Amino acid sequence: MPTKPRQLNLNLFIYPGGHHEAGWRYRDSAPERVLDIAYYQELAKKAEASKFDALFFADGPALA
Repeated sequence: MPTKPRQLNLNLFIYPGGHHEAGWRYRDSAPERVLDIAYYQELAKKAEASKFDALFFADGPALA
């Protein structure tokens, strides 16, 4: 019985505050870019160049 070709779909999951509570302390991090749209455009371009299929921007509760 012939099988249907399978495809792997890749999704980039972005959480603006980072995925670790102390990630902002990493020497190469740039926490000031969290509110910069150019930062997310850059990430999206890198994901597209890497053949990702989707980009998901996570949200979370916050007090401003």
